[in-house]
Amino acid sequence: MGDRRYKRNEAFRYDFGKPLNCEYRQIKVVHDNIEIKSAPNAGEILNISPNGLQLSSEKGNRNLKNGEKVEFTFTLATEPFVMIGEVVWEKNEFHSTLYGVKFLTLGMEKAIVDDLKKFAKNQLKK
Repeated sequence: MGDRRYKRNEAFRYDFGKPLNCEYRQIKVVHDNIEIKSAPNAGEILNISPNGLQLSSEKGNRNLKNGEKVEFTFTLATEPFVMIGEVVWEKNEFHSTLYGVKFLTLGMEKAIVDDLKKFAKNQLKK
């Protein structure tokens, strides 16, 4: 990562107490067509906002690099989301690697916020 730091200054970011399971895979986008570059990997979303997320991936999974495009599949409360994002930073931890991802999928901000509200409400009932 060097001296360059990526700051995600957003008014709304939801931190999951228990990480949210997800599936991700590397992709290549060419003229609005998606080309799959890797098999699906299991990951965990540590936090999410309408514009991006923080991913934790075990060391044995395929490493992502800054600038790579990634397709994520996850479910918050009711609807499954399939989002495309770009890796903007990475940080090695002891057993995992953390990634910051900026969403490239447009027009999903309201759907994410609405489903996060349902998710948070369901968590309070537990």
